[in-house]
Amino acid sequence: MRKPKQGFIQIIIIAVLLVIILSLLGVSLNSLFSNSVLRDNFGFLGRWLGQLWDNYFSAIFNYFWNIWINLFWQPFLDTMKGLQNSINPFNSK
Repeated sequence: MRKPKQGFIQIIIIAVLLVIILSLLGVSLNSLFSNSVLRDNFGFLGRWLGQLWDNYFSAIFNYFWNIWINLFWQPFLDTMKGLQNSINPFNSK
């Protein structure tokens, strides 16, 4: 079984290796983030993805999220609360 902290450590190691690789390729992160064209492009991409989420994907996600909550999560919580109060969920009473 994996420890929960192991994934966080892997992300840090990957980020450090990414910075090292970019440095070896001669890419300056400071000049990369201060480039106005690059910022404009990422700003455009962010606005476009935001509009895509707001206009299309959020309704679909909320629909399936509500199904998940009503069919699975709420009955699970009710069962766990019943078990906490020593109520057998498999008893037919």
